[in-house]
Amino acid sequence: MLNDQKRVLLVFFLLTFSYGYYAHDPGANGNSRLDLTFAIVKEGRLTIDSFHDQEGTQTIDKSFYNGHYYSDKAIGTSLLGVVFYAPMYWFMRLASFELSLRQIKYILTFLVIGLPSAMTGCLLYLLCETISKSKMKAFVATLSIMLGTMCLPFSAIFFGHQLAAAFLFSSFFLIFQLRLKPALKNRPSYLFWIGFLLGCAFLTEYTTLIVILPLVFYCVYMLWEKKPPGQNLGKLITPTLGGLIPIAILMIYNHRIFGSPFTIGYEHLGNEFQASMSQGFMGINWPRLLVLFYLTFHPAQGLFWQSPVLLMDFIGIYYMLIDKQYRVEAIVIVFSSVFYLLLNSGYFMWWGGASFGPRHLIPMLPFLAIPLVFVPRRLFPWVIILGIISIAQMFIPLAGFIQVPDDIFPNIGNLGIFAYSTIYSYSLPQLFKGYFTYNLGEKVLGLKSWMILLPNLLAILVTTGVFFLDDIFNFRKKYMRNSQ
Repeated sequence: MLNDQKRVLLVFFLLTFSYGYYAHDPGANGNSRLDLTFAIVKEGRLTIDSFHDQEGTQTIDKSFYNGHYYSDKAIGTSLLGVVFYAPMYWFMRLASFELSLRQIKYILTFLVIGLPSAMTGCLLYLLCETISKSKMKAFVATLSIMLGTMCLPFSAIFFGHQLAAAFLFSSFFLIFQLRLKPALKNRPSYLFWIGFLLGCAFLTEYTTLIVILPLVFYCVYMLWEKKPPGQNLGKLITPTLGGLIPIAILMIYNHRIFGSPFTIGYEHLGNEFQASMSQGFMGINWPRLLVLFYLTFHPAQGLFWQSPVLLMDFIGIYYMLIDKQYRVEAIVIVFSSVFYLLLNSGYFMWWGGASFGPRHLIPMLPFLAIPLVFVPRRLFPWVIILGIISIAQMFIPLAGFIQVPDDIFPNIGNLGIFAYSTIYSYSLPQLFKGYFTYNLGEKVLGLKSWMILLPNLLAILVTTGVFFLDDIFNFRKKYMRNSQ
């Protein structure tokens, strides 16, 4: 019989292995973030002049101001990269050896993106198990989202979306614990981390503000008690201070570069996107109904085509809303998801550029695991079936191509509805041609072609088998106890 700690370790092992087994070159987007990391550590400055046009670190995602180039991205991913790269860089200098650029990218991607994602999956499992009182339901829901959505491929590439998702959900998890352990409301250090993680999410991806706002209200709701207003407001000071620290870092960075704390890199783009980004608010206009269809049900990139397990969220949300105990959490999830979709439908590059899926939606995805455990037992087999399909589809771009060429999307309205699929029209054919991205199966185990996927399959089957056998053992033990 597995205890709670061992079950969480199994989830952590599976997710860590899945996220660390592959490594994708981050291209222009990730290189922009890595260039800032390298500039800070190697040169002690914020300009990326030495890296933006060099082989292996070249990027078109950059700002140009006062004769210098800067990363145009939110800086959270880059700063966390500094935390890991600085000791690595100085150790290499002391030991007089040098890792290749590809090896450095792989290590930083795993430490900065993959590891936080795996830890988030563990929190997700714990929360789902707490709510559902079912280890197997929690396990299936966790894998369905963390391996069956864009969370999987984008945990193996140096972008900011998955890290932002980790920060957001970790904060949500901490707020949820206030329900279970009211004594935590009186621990300033605990409340500080709630705000700090929310601030880090904004520091990593600006669009996370759509989720941060409902989470702030959720935190206030959980902290508010039948006490004098002054005492309630006092509890909000600590998380507020925690959230302001990352924002202060961002404002100092902006002031240092652009002369104003409220000016960000997207306002000084040094690429062809400057005209589009100047429209509306940073390229975001009013929501478009047709784009909402493209983001959800269209076969090219629609969430419900690429990850059909998300269809079960509609049922889960219904049962979550009629359950008074978790209605507040349901409202937070619905608000965050709906407004994230609306925001992205108004963005000029809603498809996410060179991406197999609408990557800007990733920060909302971990929250969608929670409604899955509310799906009634009679319907839960559909969660399992659709979860398997979703996981299988996500491993295709993970093993092959994540950054699918985006030349089709500006004219997607001229195509037949089934005329294009990023997964089946591009990523899968690449695998049939023998192209597999950088992976440990080939580099360490010497595996070739489709055999590269075998360790992934074995890891999932073994972990699932252990959970299944433990579930049977617990059921048998409970039955025998009741029959005595």
